[in-house]
Amino acid sequence: MTERDNSEGVIDPSFWRGLTQPRVTRRQALGLAGAGAASAMLLGADAGLAGAALPNAKVGTKAWWAKQKLHYQLNFANWPYYIDVLKGHHPSLDHFTKTTHIKVNYSEVIQDNPSFYQKIRPSLAAGQSTGYDIVVMTNNSVQLGYLIELGWLIPLDRAKMTNFNKYAGPLIKNPSWDPGNKYTMAWQSGWTAVGYNSHMVKNPGTSIELLFDKKYKGKVGMFNDPIELGHAGLLAVGVEPATSTERDWAKAAKKLQLQKSDGIVAAYYDQSYIQHLKNGDIAISQCYSGDIFQADLNSKYKNLVMMLPHEGAMLWTDNMCIPLYAQNPLDAMTAMDYFYSPLTQSVVEYYNDYICPVPSAKQQLLHPTGWNKAALAALKPEIGLPTTVTANSSTVFPTPARIATSKSYYTFKSQAEIDAWNNLFLPIIQGA
Repeated sequence: MTERDNSEGVIDPSFWRGLTQPRVTRRQALGLAGAGAASAMLLGADAGLAGAALPNAKVGTKAWWAKQKLHYQLNFANWPYYIDVLKGHHPSLDHFTKTTHIKVNYSEVIQDNPSFYQKIRPSLAAGQSTGYDIVVMTNNSVQLGYLIELGWLIPLDRAKMTNFNKYAGPLIKNPSWDPGNKYTMAWQSGWTAVGYNSHMVKNPGTSIELLFDKKYKGKVGMFNDPIELGHAGLLAVGVEPATSTERDWAKAAKKLQLQKSDGIVAAYYDQSYIQHLKNGDIAISQCYSGDIFQADLNSKYKNLVMMLPHEGAMLWTDNMCIPLYAQNPLDAMTAMDYFYSPLTQSVVEYYNDYICPVPSAKQQLLHPTGWNKAALAALKPEIGLPTTVTANSSTVFPTPARIATSKSYYTFKSQAEIDAWNNLFLPIIQGA
């Protein structure tokens, strides 16, 4: 479609347009570094809870759901700039309220997974409502794993997942982090991949080995998040991250340690890596969805490009889930499935341009029908691009080849595994 949407694995601008919002800074805290290191200890503190009967043991059954009633109100916690907006309103939510009579209190209160988990944890531990009926948590954060393992999520009502069962795409059905979608339904997804300066890198190729090329000694940036760093290492040694073992982790750590000792790594960065790419301090870096296009909006930085390595790019997914003790669970289920209508998702996706969880929303962008036709027309001046740009993007609606390159993060099974991972990858960062 564009010069950047090609077989080399470079991302086209329509993908980035929706990813330029400030919410991308949350990627700094998704792993176990910084605030995540402190939050990683919480599972140990809560281990006693996990050893007892789970608090949701009698919740979320078919009989339990049969007793639930609509309350016509919903408290929805999400990340900032993550839903369609038009003049202070959300067209998709307005339509939801109009058709279901469920009033939505939509809050953009999640800045990162660790801090939000720490905010809701005391209520859950005390057996009290968090004040939210839907929360959105990321699959490669240990916090979503905590919520599942500690029994602090309500199992979903299978009978209320009509749209999901019919329209959900293969990337987010039966995911490794939540087999059978027992607790979660994807909100949106994105990638962690490789960014480079095309003025400094003339023949990038398509391999993650670009990050390990001695030709760019002292000019490569890596992340100071041990989750992202370790997964890059696993891809580089040819290991499937989701099914990796501690022996594989050690092999990945060895490659990353060699990369460091060879002087290839300039530094292990937080979100500041993008500024160093802009300045030319580094030529190549691990990168997060959105940052390069933010730079590319300025003609001064048109040389910054993102590449999906043929070894794979880590796919992260933000997931809707219902916290235990939610006051309006049936209203929550109604809303979650509503967002799997192709009409609804076309409106959300036109604004966001992330990896769409509903592939058939593409046809609604190409040929709008029903309420979304007016909604898309109203949003068009706000967005500034035709709906066909989003519809024809193979990064918003991934091709089979791009789906094949998307890799799932390893799902930690215990605090011991988290410790083992940290013991391997944190020293590489901390000793820099």
